[in-house]
Amino acid sequence: MKRCLLSLAAAACLFLASCSFQSGSELLDSSLLAAPIPEELTQSELWQQAVHSGSLIAYEEQPITTKAMAEEALKSLEKKGGTVEIYQFRGSGDSAACTRLLCRNTGEGLTLSHSETQDWISSPELEQTDTLTEPQLTRYGFFTAQTGSGADFGFRAVNEAELYGDTAELRQIYDTYLKPIAATAIGEKTWSSPEEAGDLLMLAEDIAWAVDGISFRETYPDGWIPVNYLVETLSRYFDGINRRAVVYTIYDFDYPSDCMHYTFERDYEAALPRVQVLSAHQQEDLLRISYCLYDPCTGEPLPDSSRVLSVRPQEDGSFRYMSNLMA
Repeated sequence: MKRCLLSLAAAACLFLASCSFQSGSELLDSSLLAAPIPEELTQSELWQQAVHSGSLIAYEEQPITTKAMAEEALKSLEKKGGTVEIYQFRGSGDSAACTRLLCRNTGEGLTLSHSETQDWISSPELEQTDTLTEPQLTRYGFFTAQTGSGADFGFRAVNEAELYGDTAELRQIYDTYLKPIAATAIGEKTWSSPEEAGDLLMLAEDIAWAVDGISFRETYPDGWIPVNYLVETLSRYFDGINRRAVVYTIYDFDYPSDCMHYTFERDYEAALPRVQVLSAHQQEDLLRISYCLYDPCTGEPLPDSSRVLSVRPQEDGSFRYMSNLMA
């Protein structure tokens, strides 16, 4: 999947863009945010630096400064000396880190500089890494530009709440139904059975981590995973899963231990597909969820990426995945 320069970090990131034209940040009302801002972050030196210098701020890829500030940031680059600074925060505690980018109009063109730090305390000196042309704010609220190196560049600069109104319900639908299987079965692939959805052991791994917080690599470091556990995990979300379906996969089966040998041969650093949930409606006994994939640098929907994920809610509050088909 296409990645932009700002999306090479983990899916959970924080973007800040600071502009030389303003002396303070205009923050959105907290009621518009999908998640609260951690106190650990708001008490950090880099956060204070960004806010007091007039930054455009976003947390977990959701901007928390106003659309007006994003528009002013773009205008600032039209003049010589205009700058836009971007702080890309991620992690927390011992895993806290920050990528800092600076866009500057030198009078001869736009430059892009970069620095990296493994905390939220200080930022190393910036080093120029690229040049930019044609900066713009897309209709989807993304700040993007062309780079001299050809690398993709862009980040979400306008909160969806300012563009589309309250999107809390759609975010909840994504978190509940799409996110648990996003790495394996959500995207351009179409399927109407668990076997078609993807590698069954990968699906089990994704579900175990998303729903139960269980890491296969930590819990089963040698790769030998009980068949009954795999069947139980998959059966919670898919119909038609039995021992035969699990044993007859590409992985080795050990009869004495009744375990499958999972090889962990997947890209654990790969970014999840960028998904925009469009709508959801009940149709007989199924919940139909319409979504599309979008470009992580511009927000533009990707061609032919519209899909409908169908799930069947159960009386006990659980659900079963049924299919993922073309819209």
